[in-house]
Amino acid sequence: MPQSVNPDLTHMSSTTVVRNDEKSSDVIASQSSAAEKKSLKKTSVKKVPAVQEKSTVSAERLAKLRAWGGGKIMSASESIMWRMEVLPKTRSTGTSLHILEGTPDWSRFMVTMEWMVAVVPRLRQKVFETGVIGQLPSWVDDESFSLHYHVRRVSLPGEGAHSELMSFLESFSTTPCDRSRSPWEIVLIEGLENKRSAFAMKIHHSMTDGAGLIQLFDALLARTADEQLSPVAKWEAKKPLWRRQVGGRLLTDFRQFSTLASSAGRQAYKWISDRETEFSRMALDYSRSIMALTQAQSGGGSPLFRKRSLATRIEIFELPFPALKAAAKNAGASFNDVYLAGIIGGFRRYHEAYDISLDAVPLSFPVSVRKPGDPEGGNRFSGVSYRAPVYSDLNTQLKEVGDFVSQVRQEPAIDFFNQLMPGMLAMPNSVIAALMSLVTSRMDAQASNIPGMRETVYLSGCKVLAHYAIPPRPGCAVMYAMITHDDKACIALNIDPAAIVEPQLLIDSVTAEFNEIINQFSNK
Repeated sequence: MPQSVNPDLTHMSSTTVVRNDEKSSDVIASQSSAAEKKSLKKTSVKKVPAVQEKSTVSAERLAKLRAWGGGKIMSASESIMWRMEVLPKTRSTGTSLHILEGTPDWSRFMVTMEWMVAVVPRLRQKVFETGVIGQLPSWVDDESFSLHYHVRRVSLPGEGAHSELMSFLESFSTTPCDRSRSPWEIVLIEGLENKRSAFAMKIHHSMTDGAGLIQLFDALLARTADEQLSPVAKWEAKKPLWRRQVGGRLLTDFRQFSTLASSAGRQAYKWISDRETEFSRMALDYSRSIMALTQAQSGGGSPLFRKRSLATRIEIFELPFPALKAAAKNAGASFNDVYLAGIIGGFRRYHEAYDISLDAVPLSFPVSVRKPGDPEGGNRFSGVSYRAPVYSDLNTQLKEVGDFVSQVRQEPAIDFFNQLMPGMLAMPNSVIAALMSLVTSRMDAQASNIPGMRETVYLSGCKVLAHYAIPPRPGCAVMYAMITHDDKACIALNIDPAAIVEPQLLIDSVTAEFNEIINQFSNK
């Protein structure tokens, strides 16, 4: 069971920070032996040592990584996520956390980071806004890109206990990325208990969703402890010319608009001429589909969760993935059904501790619309809201969840919200943020289930013991995110302590519900 966070523990002020910039090498070297000094001086990105070991990253995999992120122009939904940060509660920055066995050699770690940014151009790009009304943001090379800015290491205070790691993550994950640079940061966290360390990557949601980030790690992480990455060609930034960006975009947008308008006109004519008798029925079906996907917007949530704040409590725990998977199979349910049912049951137990009967939980979750052949990285999902009925009987709860999820995956309006996004872009950013906050604040919970890597992997020679996704919390009471890694189901919670005044009780409640699911369906 996770330890409780010490509320008196300061964040960065009590953490020894070692930045990987031009001055940090001298600072570190002054605290090291002569041999260590020699090694540390080799960490400069400009002098990456040649690596002779054979890399297992195939040419096909390298080609996919070079295209990671998709096109240079953001989608409408990515643009919304980027622009709605005018309100702190609607920030869309998430953090990926890997717990490592041991601590990577810093020089070797930096070689891995250099390989990553050399292979994946999107990680060397920043967001460019033309300032022209109606134009979407685009990705351009950052001429001043420096790996030294984006990658650093820290040493936790004290004994590196669980509470100290959570305290650091609460500060790191809620500090927004510099919007004038590529919106991601990496930190190697040293000094964890049991001689462990952690690798944390903070990245803006406009750059990728959780599935896209797993695709990046799939190539970055090694399959053996002694595997190293082959050197790659040096990259050069391309200077973004404002006239080319604006003029070229205007021409591109006009061509796209003309094509879309022409296509829409032909489709409309075909519908009217060929399906006159079906048109009304199709419109009604689509309206019904929208209502099914937005049902959680009607009705109130828990009376315990009405307060909201910008405060954050981060917690993580893990469950045995094989046992949960077996329980799902024995129950005739999917693994995702078990995940959502465990969250709902955890809420039920939490409210029972207050002698409150909970009828329904308004929650939302993403549904992947990623297709084979889609570019890796970027965002390929649609949001679904669900006013989930609460049952004490697990069989009933699992059937209810399974029926709903099966239904919404087939809804013709599954991508409805993404279709609304282009129209919203004409609004001022403050209005966009306010509207999104209004929608997300009506949710008691959001939940994300991300299939992770199902094999043992290593980062710079250190085994990855667990992988957590620490999600943003856009106004709801709590955000859950689960990544299945090796034989573990790794669950992270981003909790609003104003809404959930007893975070540990919630953690105990949800873990008890998952254990009940395992126990009830383990021997069937």
